Amino acid sequence: MTLSLAARLTAALTAVVIALTLGTVSLMGLSLRSRVEAEMVSALGRDATRWQALKDQEVRVLTELARVAVTNPALASEAQRAGGPQAALLSEQRAVLGVDLLALVRPDGTLLASTREGSLPGLEKVVRRQGQVLLPATGAPLFAVAWPLQSNGTPVGYLVVGAELGADDLGRLGAGSEQLESLLHVGSRLVAQSVRTVTAPALLSAAASGVANGGAVEVGDVALHLSRVDVGDGVELVLVRGAAAEWARMRSTLVGVFGIGLLVALLAGAGVFLLVRRMMAPLNALTAAAARVVAEGDFSGTLEVHSKDEIGQLATSFGDMMARLRAVLVALKGSAQELEATALELATSASDQNLAVTRQAAALHQTQIAARQLQESSRAAAHRATGVLREAEKAGAVGQAGESAVAGSVGGLTHIRSQVERISNTVSELRQRTRQVGDITGTVKDLADQSNVLALNAAIEAARSGESGRAFAVVARQMRSLADQSATATSRVQSILGDIGRAISEAVKTSEGGSREVEGGLDQARAAGESLRALATVIQNNSESVKSIADMVSQQDAGIAELFAALSDLTRLADETVERVATSAVAAARLTTASHDVSTIVSQYRL
Repeated sequence: MTLSLAARLTAALTAVVIALTLGTVSLMGLSLRSRVEAEMVSALGRDATRWQALKDQEVRVLTELARVAVTNPALASEAQRAGGPQAALLSEQRAVLGVDLLALVRPDGTLLASTREGSLPGLEKVVRRQGQVLLPATGAPLFAVAWPLQSNGTPVGYLVVGAELGADDLGRLGAGSEQLESLLHVGSRLVAQSVRTVTAPALLSAAASGVANGGAVEVGDVALHLSRVDVGDGVELVLVRGAAAEWARMRSTLVGVFGIGLLVALLAGAGVFLLVRRMMAPLNALTAAAARVVAEGDFSGTLEVHSKDEIGQLATSFGDMMARLRAVLVALKGSAQELEATALELATSASDQNLAVTRQAAALHQTQIAARQLQESSRAAAHRATGVLREAEKAGAVGQAGESAVAGSVGGLTHIRSQVERISNTVSELRQRTRQVGDITGTVKDLADQSNVLALNAAIEAARSGESGRAFAVVARQMRSLADQSATATSRVQSILGDIGRAISEAVKTSEGGSREVEGGLDQARAAGESLRALATVIQNNSESVKSIADMVSQQDAGIAELFAALSDLTRLADETVERVATSAVAAARLTTASHDVSTIVSQYRL
């Protein structure tokens, strides 16, 4: 059984609405559940805070009462009596203050008297202000505070004031909240309770199971959220809140939302069904016309649709399409015949083009071979040019090294010339000094000659003087001997100075000749340096020329490579053209067959 489009659309939309409704209900359920859980935890936290506030208030009240009570001097006096205080005084003060416990304690923490019989565990902590709860053996626990008693400024003990923890405190805690239930217990002993939905033992057992604060717990068939508050010294407050009312409201809300969603789904489905049926009438007419065209090939019919919406526009467009297809088929019938004749001409032209392109491809192959040979020659030339460039660079380096060496030689010869000039100047000065020494030796010789003459004259005078001049004659002989020695030494010095003068003259001639030779060598070295510099310049110019040639050969090689690549591309294109021309010939044959098939197909339609 095939469903109509209206039924399918209606079912699909209804299913979508129902699915959305279910999803919304599920999300709302999760959200409400999380909200209820969070609200329960938050409410229990507020209850614990309110209990702490009540506890703090009770402690403040007890502290104030104790502060007022210690102002009674009778209590300090009773605390100092040897026989201990009177219970009647404590009872009277307890009645006046309206508290449940009054006790007097010594400074060391020992209990003196109390309005209750028996021990009071936790009393030492209260006195030391390390605790606020007393646990008597019987009865309810007590909140208690201690205030110091003084007599004339001296501490004589403490006054302890206490109030019982019981149902009144739980009633004040639960005032204004019907859902809050609570109980006080010390271990397994129940102290006070305010429980309505479950029994206190069952709730106490559930609290002992270790449920986390704010956690859910099942007590019987009742779902509760439980929180525990440590009051002190083993006393614990159990707070519970029931979520039954919240769960009931949540379920009613979800059921209402789901019912509204189903109602909307049904109404939407009915509306969609009616709307789709109305919209499907023009589509049915279009379907019938299309079936007639497909089954009978009849394009002569007309389509009447009176709708003005998108479907009416679709029907109008379909009618226009049928008219245009009819015109196209009429034109196609005439064009098919012309196409068949053109296909025959195309086949003939493709055959001629195939022959011409084949010849062109053969010529390109030959050109490619020649280009390959030219590329190999260009590469060899580039390799040779590179070798020549390397040799030219080596020659340039050698020329520069020679130029540097000649420059060094020129510098060395210049230095030698300066040294030779200095030696020549020194020798010239030495010759001048030698001449001066010769002049001095001449003067010494003249002095020696004069001394000899004087000694001769003195000897003559001594001979004339006889015996008195004998000593003077000895002196004269000595002076004559010294004059002869001076003359002899002066002659030897003059001979030596003559040898030195001749040697100095030869040295001057030699230094002048060496200077001339050094100057000539310096000129030759400079000429060689200029020649080497010119040679280096020529070699550098040749290197640049060779480098330019190598670059040109490389560019030529690159151009030949590009030419070879272009010829390869042309060859490939030529081969592809041959293949395409062959394909065109095949396509022309297929076109002829297709044009015949088109004519056959067009003839099947009634136009």
